[in-house]
Amino acid sequence: MNKAIVDTTILTDVLLNSGEARKAATNALNQYKQTLLPVYAIKEFKRGPLNNFVWMHNKLASLGSYEKALGALQRMSRTPRRYTTSTAIQALQHAARSISKVTMHELENKYGRNATMDKVQCDEFRLSIKIAIIRAWKKRRKVTTDIICPLACYKETAPFENRGLIEIGETECEIQNQCTIATELMKKPDDLHRMRDAIVQSEKPENINRAKVLRHL
Repeated sequence: MNKAIVDTTILTDVLLNSGEARKAATNALNQYKQTLLPVYAIKEFKRGPLNNFVWMHNKLASLGSYEKALGALQRMSRTPRRYTTSTAIQALQHAARSISKVTMHELENKYGRNATMDKVQCDEFRLSIKIAIIRAWKKRRKVTTDIICPLACYKETAPFENRGLIEIGETECEIQNQCTIATELMKKPDDLHRMRDAIVQSEKPENINRAKVLRHL
């Protein structure tokens, strides 16, 4: 096997995950001589997983309390936004792994003896997640050997910090007449039929929606 197209899940595991998930994704990529990352995967990565990391960062930054941020995450878990909840927990896990070797002596020198554990945890987790967001965006085009399928309607604007909070920036395309991908797909009706046939019987909500879009195209 010499070539592989990389999807958003693998991109996320390499850039935002840690431990076994990142190792497995990296090993999978290393099996191929050429790895291809479509720009739409970068778009979905920013709109989904990276944006959820930003959500967790901003809860810690705005609430100034690790306990209160966990409370906000618990309330989120009761809503339909299960992907936000899952990735926010992933952000906390990533942060916990990155700061796991920090000693109490180092924390005391940084925050002083009178700092509360809630304050220390909030600040350490927030900073670690912030670094992960910035680093992931900078490395997004370095995960694979090639970037393919450019989107004329999409601009890759970097997340930025504004008054202590991170702004994710633009996540949607600037569509003038029709989606760039839709235009290209409609040139290949046989491929559209095969793609739809592959998922039309699936009960997953995302595949049901995809099948409807493919049928429309």
